[in-house]
Amino acid sequence: MRAVTPADREPPTAVVLGAAGFVGRNICDMLSTRGWSVLAVARGGAPDLPPGCHLERLDLLRSPTGDLSALLARERPALVVNAAGALWDVTDQELTEGNVTLVRRLVEAMASLPRPARLVHIGSAYEYGGHPADVPLTEDLTERPTSGYARTKLAGTRVLTEAVAEGRLDAVVLRIAMSVGPHTSPHSLLGGLAAQLARRPAELRLPPIRGVRDIVDIRDVAEAVRCAARAERVPPVVNIGSGVGVPLVDAVEALLRISGTDATVHRADDADPSKPAGTRRDAGIGEQPLDISRARSELGWAPRHSLDDALSALWETVPRPVGAPTTAFDPSAFDPPAPTTTSTLAADGERIHG
Repeated sequence: MRAVTPADREPPTAVVLGAAGFVGRNICDMLSTRGWSVLAVARGGAPDLPPGCHLERLDLLRSPTGDLSALLARERPALVVNAAGALWDVTDQELTEGNVTLVRRLVEAMASLPRPARLVHIGSAYEYGGHPADVPLTEDLTERPTSGYARTKLAGTRVLTEAVAEGRLDAVVLRIAMSVGPHTSPHSLLGGLAAQLARRPAELRLPPIRGVRDIVDIRDVAEAVRCAARAERVPPVVNIGSGVGVPLVDAVEALLRISGTDATVHRADDADPSKPAGTRRDAGIGEQPLDISRARSELGWAPRHSLDDALSALWETVPRPVGAPTTAFDPSAFDPPAPTTTSTLAADGERIHG
């Protein structure tokens, strides 16, 4: 199968699935800024699409299978980006549908195209699971996913890598680290904290904050997508992260500083020591950073933004609500979600990666 590059069409066309979500929205912004014609696909609305982006409403799971095929055949894209999927606060069935079934549908749709396009799929560092601290997180590492989210993301990755091995698809999975930047989801740790800080609380109570994570600016992730699109050939899986481990408490303190809050902050040490820490919903991942050497050598990509850059962009884009100040940070980002039978996320990626 010949390699497809943006030079095949001027201006090149990209179809971004999950365009209403945190990741998809930033990818749309970057591609349109770089001169791509972007079709932003979302189940519902996609607010504040940048110039050069056009919205297509399509439920990727509930619509007839042929609808996605027809859309791709009509647009004849050089690039398809899958930033859709399910993350937290959904059932096991919804995780499977959003992270596996949707990928199978996409593979079938793209494999039938008369004009091949490159697929860039957004994977997750959670697919690796927990490994000893001295084990580098390289793309060839045997995965040990522990959560339902991680297992289904890995299953989706394998659907794609098998299709690539069979010669049915030109695709790459970008396994991204914890991502922060413009329009970070309020359902994430740092996005939730920023949302609370934007309400100008007089007091802020933080739950126990532990662990180390690789944190990457979402704009660097978007640039990695562009690098993957223009590469002549791509490996099946590529890590995208900062390559640096950041204590989460340091990231929280940096966001507090950037926000300029004058709230009285009650950290975990100031709280009731008899209260046990909740179970982290992001458990099951090691603390070592991703090895990003393959991204450098195969895609010509490297992260450009610092943690302060990412947090500043987050703070600049957080909505400023009108209303009474709050007095406490909601610690639900650290606790396991309550069981739910109602879908709050299907295939728009609203809560992915952050």
